[in-house]
Parts: sequence; C-alpha cells; structure tokens
Amino acid sequence: MDEKIALEIEGLGIILYSDFAVKDIENDEDYFTENYNTPEDVVKHIESGTIVGFCTGSPGKYILNFKEGYPSEQESRISDLKLRLGIEVRDNRICIKDLYDLLEWSKDEEKFIKIENGFYHITLCGNIPVSGIIGDDQWINIYLKRLDSMPKLRYTGVPMFCKPDN
Repeated sequence: MDEKIALEIEGLGIILYSDFAVKDIENDEDYFTENYNTPEDVVKHIESGTIVGFCTGSPGKYILNFKEGYPSEQESRISDLKLRLGIEVRDNRICIKDLYDLLEWSKDEEKFIKIENGFYHITLCGNIPVSGIIGDDQWINIYLKRLDSMPKLRYTGVPMFCKPDN
C-alpha cells in the first residue's frame, strides 16, 4: 500500500473512520456539538476506534501518505511530529474528512483508501513544513499495521499532531 490523498481542511483536525461508525449520522446533522465537542467525547471514539480524530493545529492542505506496517526507526527518530492511534475497519475502507465536517455532516464527497477489515494501529509521522506554517502542503505519513484486536490507547484529551514530541 502506498496511497496519497490531498486533503484541504477548514478545521483544526482530521478524522478517519469506517462507514459503520457514521451510518447513523444524518445528512446536515451537527454530530460534533453533541458527540465530539469535549475531550471526553473524543477519547470515547479514540478508544473504540470509531471516529478517530486528531488535531493538526491549523487549517490548510495536508498530503496524507498511507503506508503499510510501522515506520522505520530512522523515520521515527527524525520525525518532529508523531502520534499513535487505532481504528476498527468493517467496510473494507477508511474514510478521511475534515474534523469540521462533523458540524454539518454530508455522506457525499468522501476520500478513502481500501483496506481489509480488522483492527489497525495507526502511526502518524511528519514534520512541520519548511515554511514553518502548519498546514502548508504538509506531508503526514500514516502507517497502518493490522492487529488481532483493538489496541489499548491511553488519551486524556484530544490527540495532538501539531506539537513536537507528544
């Protein structure tokens, strides 16, 4: 697997999910305010691997580079920004959207990658762009490693992919 997706976001984060996780959200529904607005709401989704969000710290254009497995030790060492998450895939795909799409949900215009059903570790690696501006054509390598069960994740708040050495 080596798939690239360019994603323009207006919000301060990105969400990853499989179709089953959003099947009950109606078009134009504000899911964010009632279900994803507090750190506790986000942690509930992160721990269950349903709507997996992370904070980018800025709107902008992100180039998401999906790869299989885990990053090399060298990439982990030289990446300023790192994050470990998990996801459950039931519909043979992971969809990717702007976090703010949860404010007015639309089932249309989804960007996605095809992947086998199962549980996955998600490892994000990247650096602040050369311009120094978060979201300025910022590359994020997203590694997916299949597991036997949902990984145990420990977050007390929103996962941050905008601060070095999280």
